[in-house]
Amino acid sequence: NNDIYLYDRESGETLDLTEHEGNASFSPQYFSPDGNHLVYTTDLDKEFTYLMTYNIKTGEKTLLEKADWDISYSYLSRNGKYRVVAINEDAKTTMKVYDQSNALVKLPEFPNGEITSVNISPSEQLMSFYVSSSTSPRNLYVYNFENGESQQLTNTLSPDINQADLVEGETVRFNSFDGMEIPALLYKPKGLQPGEKAPATLWIHGGPGGQTRLGYSAVRQYLVNHGYVVLAVNNRGSSGYGKTFYQADDLKHGDADLQDCVESKKLLAELGYVDMNRVAITGGSYGGYMVMAAMTFTPEEFDAGVNIFGVTNWLRTLQSIPPWWGSFREALYAELGNPETDSLALYNKSPLFFTQNITKPVLVLQGANDPR
Repeated sequence: NNDIYLYDRESGETLDLTEHEGNASFSPQYFSPDGNHLVYTTDLDKEFTYLMTYNIKTGEKTLLEKADWDISYSYLSRNGKYRVVAINEDAKTTMKVYDQSNALVKLPEFPNGEITSVNISPSEQLMSFYVSSSTSPRNLYVYNFENGESQQLTNTLSPDINQADLVEGETVRFNSFDGMEIPALLYKPKGLQPGEKAPATLWIHGGPGGQTRLGYSAVRQYLVNHGYVVLAVNNRGSSGYGKTFYQADDLKHGDADLQDCVESKKLLAELGYVDMNRVAITGGSYGGYMVMAAMTFTPEEFDAGVNIFGVTNWLRTLQSIPPWWGSFREALYAELGNPETDSLALYNKSPLFFTQNITKPVLVLQGANDPR
């Protein structure tokens, strides 16, 4: 929850442009070339962030653009010839470039690849950008608006790796315990024979509030290349799927979000090629917490866990947040609980105090100097 303030450098006056009630997010993007308008993103009264225009002279606010997903950011090229819009569309970035007539500019096509980090040159004749996919790390390209030609400048995949051996992620969905639809990314090892059963691991992102996306992940590719089915679960509380979904795990961590992970096993079972007696759960940071929650609160559901620097004691973690984190600390308290007033609930969702419940192998990878 935040506001945008406009500071007039000549008069010294500061104006709150986005006074509102309740929680809403606002983020300034750019001024129009004539300085008369400010474009910003917001999710006020909507599930997803959209673009608004503020008229600095009149104070009028006008909808500029919305999508069925979050608009991540937008900006203008140097002289305003092009407008760039990035959309977080189902765990993948969709880039749009408009000309001054608001017509879409045709961009190069990359099957299964996503264009990110668009940067238009000061001359507005060239555009640099990156392209990545599940099977390729980011590579730098330059595109010429005048002749429509693009040139690849880098090749970042190791020459020791055959790209044909890598696996494209697939977006899948399943219904959780309460009927909520949960998105996930599925990676199937190549070369499985009919009737063959492979081990699997869930992959849980950090956060809370992160999102596993379809871009290149060396770790996920390593696992799937070694015969593991990988299911990256974007459990409730993940970003990118609307405010309701994002807030659906507030004060329910280690419970509702964990049940999403448990329920995802039903999807694995329906695939027909997963050995359901060899299903692990893996994650880092908040995902590491989810691993430990799974191994302590649902100890028979997963056959192994890999906790990569995960939080295990929410009381200690939340009490150690420094005061200069200010608003971030208050946001975490609202989402997870206040250690002063919700100590019992935080104790009960902290795996450290329930390690006696662990019945399956757990691997913990922890930085020696990690203050959390």
